Amino acid sequence: MGKNKLKKITIILLILLTTMVAFWGVYSKVQNRMENGVKDYEYSRGLKGSRVVSLKVSDETKEIIKDSNGNIIESATDEEITQNGYVKESQPINSEDKLTVDNYKSIKSILDARLQKLYVQDYEIRLNEANGEIDILLPEDDRTDNVISNLTTVGKFEIIDAETKEVLMNNDDIKTSEALRSNTEDGVAIYLSIEFNGEGKKKLEDITKTYVKVAQTNTTAENAEGNTETPKEKQITMKIDDEDIMSTSFGEPITDGKLYLNVGNPSTDKDTLNESLEQARNMSSILSNKNMPLTYKQVGNIYVASELNENLTTSIVVGIAIIAVVVLVIFVIKYKLKGVLATCAYIGAVSLFLLIIRYTNVVLSLEGIVALFTILVANFALINKILAGLKANKDDKKVEQKKVINKAIKDFTLKVIPLFIMAIVFTFMSWVPTSSFGMVIFWGLTITVLYNLLITKSLVKDEN
Repeated sequence: MGKNKLKKITIILLILLTTMVAFWGVYSKVQNRMENGVKDYEYSRGLKGSRVVSLKVSDETKEIIKDSNGNIIESATDEEITQNGYVKESQPINSEDKLTVDNYKSIKSILDARLQKLYVQDYEIRLNEANGEIDILLPEDDRTDNVISNLTTVGKFEIIDAETKEVLMNNDDIKTSEALRSNTEDGVAIYLSIEFNGEGKKKLEDITKTYVKVAQTNTTAENAEGNTETPKEKQITMKIDDEDIMSTSFGEPITDGKLYLNVGNPSTDKDTLNESLEQARNMSSILSNKNMPLTYKQVGNIYVASELNENLTTSIVVGIAIIAVVVLVIFVIKYKLKGVLATCAYIGAVSLFLLIIRYTNVVLSLEGIVALFTILVANFALINKILAGLKANKDDKKVEQKKVINKAIKDFTLKVIPLFIMAIVFTFMSWVPTSSFGMVIFWGLTITVLYNLLITKSLVKDEN
């Protein structure tokens, strides 16, 4: 068997493998069920449907206790209130002076930053500036409920003295926050990283020098009467929206301004890790941005179905299969054996293209699907031009097949340069239909040129 023939067989086998992965997937058993390990397509709200979440400024009140001088008392029993002459008052959670357009706009910006931090794509935030009501349109997927559960979190962050309740740090001290993962002996560990700014870094170092763990070798001390007592360990409490997150002390000073908190326990279970990672990401999205100046409540959560076919993936696969059959028939009739090889190359290019748009997080909108089929037609045109050039020069031994193929690819590349530039511009636009079209065209043209230069040429070129 010739070296060139062996090379072609190897390429065809790789194409077959790529096609099986792209169209059928790779399945493995996960907790008594078969699960496809190949990433699914990401669809826009217009194709998959959307969740519409409605938020309004909370009109709830809170009860506060004041002494005779008007000072707020943190807590007191009914008996203490009566004995000390304290007064209970009801106050709105959102004071009237905070109900401003500037605060409404600020909250919209904070929600936008949070959703970006959570890598949510194809969302829309609509603000009614008259009353602060907000509608958020989110893509419907397995993360949607988790994202929604954190939309009304104010995000008030505090580190306080666990005993005196003195506020030691707050949101103003945070620079950014990230969700991280690390391999350990017990599995993968998920961490929440909080990085503090210049002033916060100094505060954290002072706190970690003051609130230290009591050494095991010095757990008791003798007082003046000769009795022994256990020294009290100073602890901090971390709070978000006045809810205790954790209480701890520190083993050593932190001088780099970064605090790492465990989220859940190390695990090898995929679902457990995803749950911990989502929790860490949610907290990261809150801590990385300012806390909201107003408290909101959720008043609506509805799913709006897409009017398009729900079995979209099946429709795409069927459409591509029909195109592949048409390409096969045309190529075989016109070019015989080279047509068969060219069809193999065509199917391989399509399969690779479908995998790449999944793993580059391309959001497929209707415009993106139109772009996808445009690329299929463009790829057909290029391969047909390559085959036509080879057929026209098959009797001229002075003409190298390699040069014929390279010329066809070069001519195609020059013609699509304006489309390629337009695709790059569209890719960076925030409107999903436009960016979807741009990203599909960008990856499609890139793969078409490189794939035909490396793979198709190797398949259709005759042995030397």
